[in-house]
Amino acid sequence: MAVPETGQSRARQLYVAAVDGGVAPFELDEDVASNLAAACDVLVDDLDRARAESHVITEVSGFPDLPTGHALARGFSGKGREYLDTLTALQETALLYKAAYLAAGKKFADAEAANKAAIDLVAAHLAPR
Repeated sequence: MAVPETGQSRARQLYVAAVDGGVAPFELDEDVASNLAAACDVLVDDLDRARAESHVITEVSGFPDLPTGHALARGFSGKGREYLDTLTALQETALLYKAAYLAAGKKFADAEAANKAAIDLVAAHLAPR
C-alpha cells in the first residue's frame, strides 16, 4: 500500500519556491529555518516512538479459528498497516517541510539531506518484508 497524502505536495511546493524563487519566493532567516527544522526532527522522532510497538496492532490474534475469525484478524491487521502507512506519511511530510525550511534559510546541503531522508524513509517502508 502506498503512503497517503498528508501534506507532502504542499511541502514540495514550498521547497521549489525556496530553491527556485520565482514569483512567490519562500525565504526564512537562517535561525528561524534551523528552529523549524529542529521541530520537524522532534516530530519525526515522536512518530518513530509511536511506531515502536507496531507489532501489537499488525499481528492480530485471539479470534476463533473460523472463517469469520480469520476475516476479523485480516481486517484488524489491515487497519494496523494503514496506521503504519499514515505514520510513515506524516514522517515523510515532516522531513519534506524540514527540507523546505532549510532551503528557505539557504542551507541547501542540509535541505538535500532532509529530502534524501524522506525518500529513504518511504523506500524502506514500501520495501518487501
